[in-house]
Amino acid sequence: MEKSLNIFTDILDTNPIDKINNKTNFKIKLLIGIYMLSTLMSNVLNAQIAQRIDSLAKVHQSKGFNGNVLYSKNDSIIFTGSYGYIDFESRKPLNEATVFELASCSKQFTALAITQLVEKQLIRYNTKVQEIIPDFPYQHITVEHLLRHQSGLPDYQKLFYNKKHWNRKKMATAQDVVDLLNKLNLKLSFEPGGRYEYDNTGYVVLGVIIEKVSQQSYAEYIKEYIFTPAGMQSSKVSAVDNNLEQDENVAIGHTYNKRKKRHQRANEDKNHKHLNWMKAIIGDTGIYTSILDLEKWKQALRNNILITEESKQLMFSTDEVSKKYGFGVAIYDTESKGKWVYHNGSWGGAKTMILYLPETNEFLVILSNNRYEETYKKFEEDLYKLIQ
Repeated sequence: MEKSLNIFTDILDTNPIDKINNKTNFKIKLLIGIYMLSTLMSNVLNAQIAQRIDSLAKVHQSKGFNGNVLYSKNDSIIFTGSYGYIDFESRKPLNEATVFELASCSKQFTALAITQLVEKQLIRYNTKVQEIIPDFPYQHITVEHLLRHQSGLPDYQKLFYNKKHWNRKKMATAQDVVDLLNKLNLKLSFEPGGRYEYDNTGYVVLGVIIEKVSQQSYAEYIKEYIFTPAGMQSSKVSAVDNNLEQDENVAIGHTYNKRKKRHQRANEDKNHKHLNWMKAIIGDTGIYTSILDLEKWKQALRNNILITEESKQLMFSTDEVSKKYGFGVAIYDTESKGKWVYHNGSWGGAKTMILYLPETNEFLVILSNNRYEETYKKFEEDLYKLIQ
């Protein structure tokens, strides 16, 4: 009887439910341990990458780079770095919230605004520009031709540099570009849709289309429908205030004077005098933002806050004519990281680069306010190698 009781007690002590609980607890502890180890290893790796990026940036700083750098992964900022000055005269240092002119990296904001207007069914991609701007002189150019650089329009910068076409004492606007195109009615470089040819003029026209269709200024539209929903509180459009550089945390564009061996404000450079009468033309340029706000921009894109997933995939797609360009962004396919969504910019004293890798959710940004020569190719390629 006593033996039987002991057996029964043993059975109770090894209840299957207890065994299951013990196994479950062990698995939970094991998973927690693996997660903690993985997190620790990830943190160590991220710290190493951050240190390497900083070292690389300092090498380029020693060669002349002045600007800010950001790298993020999985929507977490791994690294930000500031190297140099907001203004070379005052020697005020840059900080991670400093706002830079994006130059041609602005095009992705213009393209997204157009995409929003398509989603609202206010225009279509195949809408002819003449339907929106009646005095536009080219009847076969569509909205999508402009987005993908397939319009054949003349370079407005060359037109406005010609004294015969523009009074340099006046600040030109995007509408002035359209008016001059109408006045001159120059022959197109090719039949619209016939080939890809990178073109700033098309994006200026897109900026005017945004104003016509939305019945808001470009700046008002971008602020209301992009900056605000994305949480980009520091971002601005140059047309709001042509003296944006008076803001204490806006990086002032500079170029290097080899003869005087010093940096000068870009509009004082004889090669950039056009800034004095073309600074207010927007659509192709005109967006001012920080590395921190650009991370918010990327997250808003990724999470479909600004446009739908379907529209985003179209924005990030190419066609048979523009084989490496989507809407406002260049598109490249790589073996190591998948798709590149990329653009760079160069205007006045600015040189910029934005690279988004949607398949690995990585984001690289370089913003320079002194036209550092190696921003493209060397610096950006060195950064890309580090994250591989």
